Amino acid sequence: MKKQLLLAGLSLVLSTATFAQKKNVTDAILLMRKYNPMGDVAANKKTVTEAKNFIDLAAANAETAEDLKMHLYRGEIYYCLNEIGNIESATSGAPQDLSSVNGNKAVAMASFKKVLDDPKKAWTTDAQSFINSRVDFMFNQGIIAYNAKKYVDAANAFMASNEIKSYLGESFKDAEVNTSLAANYAVEDFLAAKKYDEALSFAQGISEKMPQNIDILISIVNINLQKGDVAATETYINKALALDPLNKQLYYVLGTSYMDKQENDKAITALQKAIEIDPIYNEALYQLGALYYNLAVEKKNASIEYDYKNPKFTQLENEGNEYFKLALVPLEKYYLQDSTNKTILEILFKTNTKLGNIEKGKFYKDKLTLLSNKDNTTGYPQPPYGTPDNTTKSEAAGVKSISYTYNCYQNKFVIITFTLIGNDTKWEKSIVESTPCQ
Repeated sequence: MKKQLLLAGLSLVLSTATFAQKKNVTDAILLMRKYNPMGDVAANKKTVTEAKNFIDLAAANAETAEDLKMHLYRGEIYYCLNEIGNIESATSGAPQDLSSVNGNKAVAMASFKKVLDDPKKAWTTDAQSFINSRVDFMFNQGIIAYNAKKYVDAANAFMASNEIKSYLGESFKDAEVNTSLAANYAVEDFLAAKKYDEALSFAQGISEKMPQNIDILISIVNINLQKGDVAATETYINKALALDPLNKQLYYVLGTSYMDKQENDKAITALQKAIEIDPIYNEALYQLGALYYNLAVEKKNASIEYDYKNPKFTQLENEGNEYFKLALVPLEKYYLQDSTNKTILEILFKTNTKLGNIEKGKFYKDKLTLLSNKDNTTGYPQPPYGTPDNTTKSEAAGVKSISYTYNCYQNKFVIITFTLIGNDTKWEKSIVESTPCQ
């Protein structure tokens, strides 16, 4: 009989201990029913802190450590610690302790994960509803702010929506995209007002919270370009390239930034990388060709300082010619994509001529002349025999005329003149030919 009484007493002790630990969960739940994020900050903070104390006791005891209901509320409580901390920070202006924020989030995520991984899904819907209701609220706040063109507020709301979703171990793609979109508009507004420092501070704040977002990094690149901070531009371009190593525009901007710093070898490498990614990337072809051409001219100009018999003169001349040859490669590729760019035609004409490629130089010269004549002869009959050697126009007393001169067309010197008198609509054509050209 005594033995039976002893066992009964032991059972009573065990039941009482288990009840005590479950009571900690219950007390935490009851406290959280008082929590209202829209209510008084101090009261909410006190409520969540007290609830945390109860749930920590339950989490530390073997009887309730694996209880999924405990983990549901543990996740909610630790989330709310950060939620009310964020509200308090926004109200007071004092920054949050990041180590505490990160610690709270880690605990919340660990507990939510246990709930979500439960094969029976007993409390899964509750966890999802708790988080997703807050996700939706912040996302809708972002939409409202965006439509009101309050882009800073919109970006922060969308970013918060994505951050809240991450407590379930998930990302919210729409919120990420909208954060980038709103942030870019916000940066544009800052730049339009020439508020460069505010733009940079805002964009860097977004980037710190979304370090893998390349659009935000590109915004920071643009801000630094506007500021003229080449070193910072280079830093953020390299960060962006680490995320997207096949982004030709980034290599292009990096190359032109190096050109501004006169770090020509680095500029050449970056522009060549852009062209390697896209062999017909005309902007990069143009800049690389122009860079080589300018380097060639610098060498040629430097050679003038020496007597032509001086070995240094020959060295600089040869180096200049090598740069001219290098310039031809990207510029001729550019020409194949756009044969109407007069600057390119001018450089190709001069470069080939300097290198002794007379016929090739003449080819580009003729193309340039033809384009110039077209520009100068809009509204007039066009030259009938290809590119003329000379074009003259006159307009006086109601008479318009244009003459095209060919120094040697079919072995003859030829002048073709078109004349329009008064209100006539038909041009009169006259031809003058002379003895065979030499």
